[in-house]
Amino acid sequence: METGFTLLMLTFVYGLCLLSFYPEKYFKKISYKYSHQEAPDYKKFRFSEPFFFSFLGGYLLAFTVVLLMF
Repeated sequence: METGFTLLMLTFVYGLCLLSFYPEKYFKKISYKYSHQEAPDYKKFRFSEPFFFSFLGGYLLAFTVVLLMF
């Protein structure tokens, strides 16, 4: 139970840390933004790729830390 909670907490923390280093220019869909000027703002950003890679990296870091700790 403690190991699972630690893994979950560290994954969240490391994922957010890695997400903060992700450049803002990759959040924007440049081609969609310039070709569809009347599109709403929420469609001008792509959030799935940065979140996926940052939390995947956070999970790998957390797994390594938990594996070395226990």
